[in-house]
Amino acid sequence: MKKDYLEIAKIINTHGVRGAVKLEPWCDHPDLLKRIKRLYLENGSSFAVAGVKSLNGGYLVAELSGIDTVEKAIPLKNKVLLAKREDIPVPKGAHFICDLIGLPVIDAETNRQYGTLEDVIQNTVQELYAVKTPDGSTVLLPAVPAFIQKIDEEAGIFVTPIDGFFH
Repeated sequence: MKKDYLEIAKIINTHGVRGAVKLEPWCDHPDLLKRIKRLYLENGSSFAVAGVKSLNGGYLVAELSGIDTVEKAIPLKNKVLLAKREDIPVPKGAHFICDLIGLPVIDAETNRQYGTLEDVIQNTVQELYAVKTPDGSTVLLPAVPAFIQKIDEEAGIFVTPIDGFFH
């Protein structure tokens, strides 16, 4: 079942004395946060977004409605911000990682199931799909068109790996 709200950033600190908060963005493109007009906390409270600016190092500073002093901002430190799925623009053919985790990884030619997608590793030059195999091992598969043929969020991730990737 797809989640209605997705984790999009973490408040890592306050910024200045007027209640702005420093964000660590958890999305492919930090500028995406500049287009979202309302953010939510896990407890259900929400904030209209008054403004978002970029900082060095990929961080952002956000001004949230009702948070106008540093004293009001301090309790938000280390809180995760969520956005409604429908408020997040997604390019055609793109997928949310949370929708891919747990999908079967299937050979595009033979329909052999290699395992399930356990994680997407993004701190490398190229995204890697961590596939948990039936024997419990994890295989890292580069998420490139040469290997990933099709992603169907209902049926699975269809791949054409080179010999030796999966035993």
